[in-house]
Amino acid sequence: MLGVFAFMMKHCSLLIRHCTLLLLCATLLLLTACGTDGGHFKIEGRLLHINGGEFYVYSPDGDLNAIDTIKVQAGRFSYEMPCTRPQTLMIVFPNYTEQPVFAQPGKRVDIEGEASHLKEMKVTGTKDNELMNGFRKQVVSCSPQEAKSKAEAFIKEHPASMVSNYLVWRYFIQTQQPDLVGASRLLKLIAEEQPKNGYIKRQLQQLQAMGTNLTVGSPVPAVNAVATDGTRINKAWLTEKPVTVVCVWATSNYTSQSMLRQATEKAIQQEGNMRVLSICLDPSPKDAVTTLKQQSITQCTTVCDGQMLQSPLFRALGLYDLPDNLIIRNGRIAAMHVTSDQFINALEK
Repeated sequence: MLGVFAFMMKHCSLLIRHCTLLLLCATLLLLTACGTDGGHFKIEGRLLHINGGEFYVYSPDGDLNAIDTIKVQAGRFSYEMPCTRPQTLMIVFPNYTEQPVFAQPGKRVDIEGEASHLKEMKVTGTKDNELMNGFRKQVVSCSPQEAKSKAEAFIKEHPASMVSNYLVWRYFIQTQQPDLVGASRLLKLIAEEQPKNGYIKRQLQQLQAMGTNLTVGSPVPAVNAVATDGTRINKAWLTEKPVTVVCVWATSNYTSQSMLRQATEKAIQQEGNMRVLSICLDPSPKDAVTTLKQQSITQCTTVCDGQMLQSPLFRALGLYDLPDNLIIRNGRIAAMHVTSDQFINALEK
């Protein structure tokens, strides 16, 4: 009897181990099919009417410390990155259009759309990205003011969503007529629902620390800074030429470098009637100079004091974001906080 019992126990043990192994295999297969491991985030995409090329990706609030490249072949692309916390990714397309994708650890999303209708692309796989799909549809034909109103309504309804973080930046801060009071009010609402989000806290502190009320039409304020080549930057320098363009950039932000390049190319065409001041938010002046040389951006004067967002020049000129900019014409502020898709037109006015 004991022998039969031992035989049964032995075979039960083997059966349990066999079932456990099958369960582990099934779990691994399920994870592979549905996403990625818990420490990564993955994008799979397909865009019609584009064959090859590359996109760029950066994170304004996450762990990417530099610009990454996404290769496109036959309209398809794939991108995987380490991801230990939720963050926003900005995909930069060849026409400098930017689209947000919201990353989460262990998740995968799929992107579908047409290269000629990027504002209508769909990102599926997580709740935040699907919420963003719905918002895109709402504002695709809206005026800027209508889109801003819809953004505010969305934020109030979904303050715990990362989409709301992006919408504050897009519709209340990174615009030609920023609404900093509205941005602060909405960020406080978001902070209550996202108490562990350090990026939101930094945004609030940054807005509260602003010490200038410069607007379009204001005269150029008194400033005092020294460029990397020793040039003294003051009000006289900023107003000496008919047009001066100020661009804020950083090595980790592709869009800011692209806008700086556009400004320097336009200045060359103006044959001495336009100059460009670049304010670099990198912590190292040496690295800033190296980046400009590597990118062959030479027709500008650069200030990099290592104080990043606390730079006195950055704050004195009413700048508060990355990228950011202002255009000075005949001694007065002609434009501020121009978005990347409107920058060329603003330079040509």
